[in-house]
Amino acid sequence: MTGTTSTPLRVEIYSLYVDAKPSEAASPSLRGSLPARAVQHCPPVAAGSGFGWYVYPPADFALRWDGQDTEWTLLEENEPAGWRSLAGGYDGKLPDAAAQLEAAPEQFRDDLDIFQRYGGKIPFLDADPRAANMIELVTGVVARTSPGWCLIARGVPNWPVQRGLQLYEGVVETDWYTSLLPTILRLTEVGQVVRFYRNIPLMCLQPVHRSTLEAFRHAELATGEGLPAWPEDVWSDFVALRRRRQDPEIRSSYRREQSRRVRENANYQPIGVTEADQPT
Repeated sequence: MTGTTSTPLRVEIYSLYVDAKPSEAASPSLRGSLPARAVQHCPPVAAGSGFGWYVYPPADFALRWDGQDTEWTLLEENEPAGWRSLAGGYDGKLPDAAAQLEAAPEQFRDDLDIFQRYGGKIPFLDADPRAANMIELVTGVVARTSPGWCLIARGVPNWPVQRGLQLYEGVVETDWYTSLLPTILRLTEVGQVVRFYRNIPLMCLQPVHRSTLEAFRHAELATGEGLPAWPEDVWSDFVALRRRRQDPEIRSSYRREQSRRVRENANYQPIGVTEADQPT
């Protein structure tokens, strides 16, 4: 396997847009929208919701696919400000994209020719000419991770999926790929206006170590259909946990089991639970 998971993790997330909402740690409660019962009594949901870092769009905008071509527009007071076509490989760019580059520090200016392909502006939207409902969105975000660590770019965990939109997931080798993170969108409903907001997370970046990816490729998978295929020890563990779940006097059995493991093993750290809120 490559590397070791004991390698310290450092994640750096930068944006080309000076006024973009900065990335932040994902919220176990989905910024207060997850039901309190789920947060308090279902650690797996809270842990999944709080794993990673949010990435936000640099502007409020919308996309619309008519079945053949895709259009985009900025939003003003939550309404389309003027639809523009992305047909024929046309690149959509934000109005202040050039100004963002003009604000670059003096020591960076000699390298701004890397944007000449885009007319000296930061790229923003690009529709695939062969499949116009496939859109590459450039948030302007660049990430770098410690050696051996990669980032999974995916939709926001447990956040309601927006109608008419699919966000493709990808594993980016950010320990060497210090470039714009690709975000591939797919519009799935003809005529549906899909809105994006700079204060609502677009996607989530989650860390994964190269050794985990390598281990997955060589993992042994045991499967079985029907109870005759179950090993006795798996069945015994299953029965013990299910008996506790069916006891009306026991609530939050998952969290209680975490608590027991904390008491019996000083080195055990429950997933998604910090020292400040460990179960008692």
